[in-house]
Amino acid sequence: MSPRIVATASAVASLVLGGIGLVAPQAFSSAFGVSLDRTSEALARLACASYVGFGVLAWLSLGLTDAGAWRAVAGASAVAWGLGAAVTVISLASGLGTTQAWVIVAIQLVFAVAWSVVLARAASRREPAASPIA
Repeated sequence: MSPRIVATASAVASLVLGGIGLVAPQAFSSAFGVSLDRTSEALARLACASYVGFGVLAWLSLGLTDAGAWRAVAGASAVAWGLGAAVTVISLASGLGTTQAWVIVAIQLVFAVAWSVVLARAASRREPAASPIA
C-alpha cells in the first residue's frame, strides 16, 4: 500500500469527518444516537479540530520523499487513529451511541492499520542519521 494513497484517503476522511463535527457537532453526534450538552459539544469540537489537524498533516505529507519524515507522520497518525478507535469503543461499550457508531470505529481501525503498515515500511528503509546541525 502506497504511503501517498494512505495519506490522501486519511486526509479526506479526517477533513470530512472532523470538519462536519467541528461545524455541526450536534447534527453529527445525533446521527450516532448521541446528544451533546454544552460541555460535551465543546469537547467534541476539540476532538474534531484534532482530526482536521491530522488531515492537514496527511495532506501536506504527500510530497515527502524522506523515510524519516514518513516515519514521523505515519507514527503520529497511527497513534491518533488507534487511540480514537479505543476511545470510541470504550464509549460504545459503556452504552453511549447506537450501532451506527461502529462505522466510525471501523474507519478508525482501517486508518490505524494502514498508517501502521506505512510506518513499518518506512522503518525498514533506514537512512543514515543526519547531523543535528545540518
